[in-house]
Amino acid sequence: MTQRTTLAAFRRSIPAFALSLALFACSNDKDNGNNEKIEGNSLLLNFTSDYTTGELRWMHPDSANLSEGTLSFNQDSKVSTAEGNIFILENNPGTLSCILPQSIGDTPKQERLSAEFPYGATVIGSKGYIALNDADYIQVFNVNTCTPSEKIDLPILEEEAPTNISTIKASGDTLLVTLQRLENWSATKPGLLVRINASTKTLIDTIQLKLYNPSSSILSKGKLYISLQGAYDPIDYSIDITKTGIEVVDLATGTSEILKTGTELGGGAGGIALDEANQILYITTVSADWVTSVKSINLASKTVESTLPDILNVSGGIVFDKAGKKLFIGDKDGLKVYDPVAKTTKTIGNQDSLLKPYSLAIVNF
Repeated sequence: MTQRTTLAAFRRSIPAFALSLALFACSNDKDNGNNEKIEGNSLLLNFTSDYTTGELRWMHPDSANLSEGTLSFNQDSKVSTAEGNIFILENNPGTLSCILPQSIGDTPKQERLSAEFPYGATVIGSKGYIALNDADYIQVFNVNTCTPSEKIDLPILEEEAPTNISTIKASGDTLLVTLQRLENWSATKPGLLVRINASTKTLIDTIQLKLYNPSSSILSKGKLYISLQGAYDPIDYSIDITKTGIEVVDLATGTSEILKTGTELGGGAGGIALDEANQILYITTVSADWVTSVKSINLASKTVESTLPDILNVSGGIVFDKAGKKLFIGDKDGLKVYDPVAKTTKTIGNQDSLLKPYSLAIVNF
């Protein structure tokens, strides 16, 4: 396994997204091309990998088992969702696959990208926007055809470089882009949040973050929550926890504040997921001896409330199902689900012969 792949696996140890299920009383039965039926209007997407091969599996968030059907992709890939669309971003070579949830299981539309390391995607109208970790631009594409089109150059001053885009979100017509700013795979400067007008492709402003190496972000009620992994040594991957944690950017004022540092979290911050209704933020942490855990933060009181039980090693992401009010966890042991009311964690069935979780997302349609 290459160093790049190792770092990618560490960085991706947690994407996050929210979704639904019980909101939809009606059931839509659809043949997905693998002779399976999709019920309801949401899907949990579980990209799995053994660092040699990769497979996408899916399930209704209230199901007890993952699908029998699969789609094969590069082992180092990430699943991303936006506005009812599913995107698979393959690394090395960089490839975009576009999937409609109603026809999941069929051969997806697929296009080769100029950059090698796409990290995430968002949608505004009929256009998609891809964050590229190895390029100083955002790749635009047609959501309906999956075809790459123009590029939006990052308006970064020399003193603000390097870039290394890690997350991209859309708020109205504004793209919210976080930059890791890595040199020799180590963060040497605090992260940046760049706001770009998607229509005019022009810079709105650049917001200096306080911590280092942004990894995941969630947009909620005018605030962008960002997990930052901090500075880590590219040789032994040791983490400087004084430079890691969670920041919150108020988009109305353009100001950022630290919610929790790595010292308060007990380790480096990874991916995040949000229970928006109850204002609980879930965060994956990595301790100095590389033990991962999932902790919950009460946003109202700004306190770390608990460490989730029965978690071995989160390497495949976390995502919150807002309708079913439960958290899905890509654990080393397999895909798990946490019930915040019962405070219990259980493993989803039929995973004995499956590849391990690598990236999670949920799509509403």
